Amino acid sequence: MRRVVVVLAAGCLLGVVGCAAGTGGTAAPVSGSSATESAGSSVGGSGLPHSGAPAVADPLPESALAGDPCDAMTRQQTVEALGSGASDGRHGENAAGSFCQWSDPVTGGGFLLGFSTKTREGLSAYYANTKPQRPVFRDAGPIGGFPAVEYKRSEDSIDCAVAVGLADEYALDIVVTLSRRNMGKVDSCEPAKRLASVAVGNLKERAGK
Repeated sequence: MRRVVVVLAAGCLLGVVGCAAGTGGTAAPVSGSSATESAGSSVGGSGLPHSGAPAVADPLPESALAGDPCDAMTRQQTVEALGSGASDGRHGENAAGSFCQWSDPVTGGGFLLGFSTKTREGLSAYYANTKPQRPVFRDAGPIGGFPAVEYKRSEDSIDCAVAVGLADEYALDIVVTLSRRNMGKVDSCEPAKRLASVAVGNLKERAGK
């Protein structure tokens, strides 16, 4: 994998509703309380998929998402993405599900990977909640054979999130922000899609697919 140097977007999962307002593109973690409280506001009771989200024709067994999301990437893969100074993954939980984040304290690079399982709406939650909030929200799939979306604040934004629908009820999130070295040089969604592809491949292997 070509090295992807990124900076941690924030201390909250962007998967369902995005981070709290005012985070901009900074690398500093922010409180995830706003996102956590709003995550439960997604549309419900209308069947899946809804809000224009695509159906997942061949779902990945949810058992592939059991356990710690930090195990969704190997040490070698995180080093290839961030460099030899990549830290071990740090586990966290929010209203969308569990997540893990990695960083390199020397380069400032990092990324976040999350399992969006708690809303039970998969990509439908993104179409219902995230799409109205992000000026850039578009199809990014297929990734590993699954439908996916990418979204960010603007075309030249230094941060980008990618959500992959692994089933109609659950999804995988990858959130990255470009490092200062790559600002203005790299489309922030490209490393997010590459990392999502790696993670999906690992989960498919875990599921025997």
